[in-house]
Amino acid sequence: MKITFLNIKFFFGEKLLQKLLKKGNDRQVKSCNVEDAKSMGMICVIKNESDYDSVVKIIKMIKVEFKIPNIKILAYYPLKDDPVFLKSRLGLDFFTVYDLNYCALPKKVVVKNFISERFDILLDLTAFRSIPLRLVLFKSNSPFKIGSFSEDRKPFYDLMIETDPKDYFQYVQHVISYLKIFNKK
Repeated sequence: MKITFLNIKFFFGEKLLQKLLKKGNDRQVKSCNVEDAKSMGMICVIKNESDYDSVVKIIKMIKVEFKIPNIKILAYYPLKDDPVFLKSRLGLDFFTVYDLNYCALPKKVVVKNFISERFDILLDLTAFRSIPLRLVLFKSNSPFKIGSFSEDRKPFYDLMIETDPKDYFQYVQHVISYLKIFNKK
């Protein structure tokens, strides 16, 4: 394996993540039904235009179907080329490998704003381990964090759903079907 500056950042990011996990998190967990949610945040990796189109489609679907007034998606573009198709738009912001500090934590203002915002539901759409997004997920103070099931993800989520998050749109529809019946009053 070729050692690059980015690999060193990920190494230090992994160490930071392990340290944070040992220390723990003191946030208050509170479940939320999707129909009662006033805000929803999502994190994902966008590698191509198809991923971008799926994420835009998700924003539109959730706004129309559930009328959640505040939907924000934070996307990570992990490639080193210029993402000409990727544009920030209302409800969708992104960061790239060039926005990571020495511990792989994104230093962009939109990321800091996303972390500080308290979403009723925070959904992780990633299918694989992404150190920058795991750091964002852990640092978020959102009371209800959801993601796909795996043993190494247990410390990050309040609800894990066993499904394959490779197709973002289908994955979100699957999760929402659970959230419709979850915690129904």
